Amino acid sequence: MTDERAGAGPAAAHEPIEGALVGFGGVAEHGHLPGFQRHGGFAITSVAEPDATRRERARAALGPAARLYASLRDLLAAEKPVFVDVAVPPALHAETVAAAIIARRHVLTEKPLATTLADAESLLAAAQRAGVALVTAHNWHYAPAFRAARAAVQAGAIGRPLRIDFVTERTEPAGGPDSWRLDRSLAGGGILMDHGWHQLYLALGLLGAGAPRSVRATTARRRFTQASVEDTAEVTLHFGGDVEAHLVLTWAATERRTAVTLSGDGGSLAIDGARVLVRETGGAQRDWPVLPDAPDDSWHAAWFPPVLDLFAAALASPATAAPNRQEARMCQSVIDAAYRSAARGGDPVALS
Repeated sequence: MTDERAGAGPAAAHEPIEGALVGFGGVAEHGHLPGFQRHGGFAITSVAEPDATRRERARAALGPAARLYASLRDLLAAEKPVFVDVAVPPALHAETVAAAIIARRHVLTEKPLATTLADAESLLAAAQRAGVALVTAHNWHYAPAFRAARAAVQAGAIGRPLRIDFVTERTEPAGGPDSWRLDRSLAGGGILMDHGWHQLYLALGLLGAGAPRSVRATTARRRFTQASVEDTAEVTLHFGGDVEAHLVLTWAATERRTAVTLSGDGGSLAIDGARVLVRETGGAQRDWPVLPDAPDDSWHAAWFPPVLDLFAAALASPATAAPNRQEARMCQSVIDAAYRSAARGGDPVALS
């Protein structure tokens, strides 16, 4: 039987921590669940999913012993999981995470934490009051190339970071032209809310400049003109002095591309696929070592187990997740401000 106390781990160190998965769409089936299975320290024993076809896919993935429910309310009425993993569309995050916190369950959630800063702050405060862990899955931190880039920065390879240029180009959103990501009522925002969240926590981590002071942004519908959200965004963050970040994102590109350049006062580095290239001030260029990783896939299941290491530590001590909570709040704050800037034609918006 699972211990009902918030913060309680397994009865013995070798027993997996039992949890529930809420939402069984593509990211849950191909990203989260394989990540749990690779990690081995957790066991998904129940699933809440309103779509009957998706519930059957969950049964096929988890086996006949899995307990399936049409809603989180039904699941929590019958089950006492140690944690809830939230993988529903973003516009449903706030109500789903809040319900789990009210039930005093620890929470791991897909990004974004919420779709507004007010909702994100409410969730963070509620988790702290309840004494439960709340972790947002920032799995791109654990991509081998970004790990290597952080190591290069920490080793002083480019001096003090001053500017990051981050380009994410896709030909369509995940799920294709009929994806729910193009529907504001489910997605809460467009590519800025989706890929932009990843860009933000990665850029903030690599720059290491603290909180930005202002943001300027523009958004557009270049290809998916009938969508209720943007398919293209451009964002510039100013951190004071000569430090800034420039982010470009689109679902209207002709080919898939991700390009990152980080410039410092002692050189620069570029992430080129799986390579990290460091260029010194004099022009000499060298490869920074990138540690091999498990084979990757489009759902990045190989990058999920390190997220679970953080989550496991937070179950024992919710305060362990404080940096993750601060990072999520920062991402939410910047995205809120970016949308306000875009609505004003790209005028700068100050961040507190």
